[in-house]
Amino acid sequence: MLPSLRCIALLACVAFGPAAQAAPYTVHVCEDGRGHRTYQDAPCGRDGRSVGSRSYAIVNPDPDLVAHSRAIAAEMDRRNRGDGRVRIVRTPASRKPPAIDPCRAAKARRQAELKRVGLKRTFDLLRRLDDEVWDVCKGF
Repeated sequence: MLPSLRCIALLACVAFGPAAQAAPYTVHVCEDGRGHRTYQDAPCGRDGRSVGSRSYAIVNPDPDLVAHSRAIAAEMDRRNRGDGRVRIVRTPASRKPPAIDPCRAAKARRQAELKRVGLKRTFDLLRRLDDEVWDVCKGF
């Protein structure tokens, strides 16, 4: 999304400060051959056509707003200097044991029973164990 002209004018007020108060600030809207628009402070070059321009009078910005904006920028710089890993701090009360998946538990019981009986399996035993897994796992 392209920034609005008012936003650009506000940023220009903050960036240029008291030195640029005498002259108005002009924003030129340029469009290239593919229809992409750019907003710049210089007239359009040969590869773009001028769609329009607006002039804004630069006034003294509110010092509280400038200080607040600088504080936000400093905090964002401080946060972005991290290593990129997210750290989640949990207290012992918030830790929960992992939930036991009933399907995996039924399959583990079946496997343990088959290991216990070895090759002395019967069709009835296999059918009973498979039915238990089928009922718990909903067919999977």
